[in-house]
Amino acid sequence: MSIIISETIAFFCCLMYASFFEWTLHKYLMHTPFWQYPFRAHALVHHGLFRTGAQYFLPDAKVIRKVRFAWWNAPFIIILHTPVILWIQRTLAVDIFAGGLSALILYYFLYEYLHYCMHIPKRRWLETTAWFRWLDSHHHMHHKRHFNNLNVVLPLADIVFGTLIPAKDHMALPDREDGATQVGLLLSES
Repeated sequence: MSIIISETIAFFCCLMYASFFEWTLHKYLMHTPFWQYPFRAHALVHHGLFRTGAQYFLPDAKVIRKVRFAWWNAPFIIILHTPVILWIQRTLAVDIFAGGLSALILYYFLYEYLHYCMHIPKRRWLETTAWFRWLDSHHHMHHKRHFNNLNVVLPLADIVFGTLIPAKDHMALPDREDGATQVGLLLSES
């Protein structure tokens, strides 16, 4: 029973940690020209294509691959964390590997899926939920003010580091129905 408890605690701790990892990666690698690859791919290309208002949605079917990270990013990030989780497990002498790794994989999946849904509306059930609408509005503001609202999945780090723009100060979201129609037409033509 103690294994279930320790793995569950590790899962939730790693979910919270992932918010801070996402925030740090987003701010210091993707929006600062420290390392050209992530800066160019995200700040210049992604933010150049996906702006605010109606330009928040997919502008051209040819750039659909600019919504997600490169295929190798997920394995790289997970492999990067694996020895650290194993070291913490060994140091604490408690089982946390499965819970910790599961949380990081889930967080990465949620990042990619939610971000994709935000920029490529398709009238999914998820897009109608209050939770998604709030996260979507949060992310839409990031496309207006690049050093704010850096979290996509769990804005815990935005709250802690003071980069959260309160919902009352968000710009109006573009109409997702119009966006879904626009995206549907673009994708049917390609």
